[in-house]
Amino acid sequence: MTNELETAAAASAGGWLRWRRKQADIPPGTPCANCETPLVGTYCHACGQLAEDFHKSIWKLGREALESFFHLDGRLARTLPRLIVRPGRLTRDYIDGKRAFQVPPLRMFLVILLLTFVVGQCALSGEAGDELVRQAGTSAADSGAALDQARAEIAADESLTEDERRIAEAALERNWGGIVAGVTTVQEANRIIQEEAENPADRESASAFETWLTDRLEAVQAEPRRFTLLLAVWAQRVVMLMLPVSALILAGMFFWRREVFLFDHLIFSMHSLSFQLLLITASFLLAMGIGPLAWNLLWLSPVHLFVHMRGAYASGAAMTLLRMSILFTATTIAGGFMMMLWLFLAFNEMVG
Repeated sequence: MTNELETAAAASAGGWLRWRRKQADIPPGTPCANCETPLVGTYCHACGQLAEDFHKSIWKLGREALESFFHLDGRLARTLPRLIVRPGRLTRDYIDGKRAFQVPPLRMFLVILLLTFVVGQCALSGEAGDELVRQAGTSAADSGAALDQARAEIAADESLTEDERRIAEAALERNWGGIVAGVTTVQEANRIIQEEAENPADRESASAFETWLTDRLEAVQAEPRRFTLLLAVWAQRVVMLMLPVSALILAGMFFWRREVFLFDHLIFSMHSLSFQLLLITASFLLAMGIGPLAWNLLWLSPVHLFVHMRGAYASGAAMTLLRMSILFTATTIAGGFMMMLWLFLAFNEMVG
């Protein structure tokens, strides 16, 4: 499992820290450890290195780490409320160059994205996940008699051929390799595919695909937890694609406005997706306390998008609603393709 998102978010979070040393650790006139220029202040005026004693005890290092971690930049406290209440003004200010009070959009997006995945995994692996497991166990116990009855009916049905009976039994047992291939063994699948193929090249391609598919289905069955971890890893990567996709869709809707650049759409997308991720994170947290009712919070998503788009692009209500519908349709289609890509990448990595 790779950690690209965690690394990027951790590096970005460092930008929220405003802790700075108020005075030098070593007296003025001491040669700089880097360039040996005599020091006159907190930083070397020649090379910029911090004027401090780098030989420190573990206690001093721990104290400085805690200080630097808890002194959060005031920009965060000014950016998040505006992102929630006045998103259009926040985006417009950043595009117009008023950036000193803001957390950079990409930095905020990366950290919130990481937070969403962490909270989501905790929520699904906590009480909510345990409840799902209990429900699955209860359901499996209740359906045991029905499965036995179904097996008996399959065995008693004289109209079924041997292959059809094995396929039906594979379906009952959730033998995905057998269901997808149409039979329960790789040898039978290869024989059927080779008989139906029109030429040797088709037979070779079909056999290679069937082997690729069966190997990974068997790997998913054998290691479901690893497959879940791969889904989480690739979800983090694929979500990043929403930024350029969303920006390109917006660029298509505003192509005639020469004063609006692709960069502007990227900033809008980062702010908008950051809020949507915050909303999902809040829903996860509330769901651990009040249950599925918490997901009604997501109804705020289109309201926020309307306010954000209207404020950022200075458009009327009717045109904003029209563009929202276009954006929703286009992102739904793109999201479908990205979901298939997500599943394929995680599925493909199960072997190899």
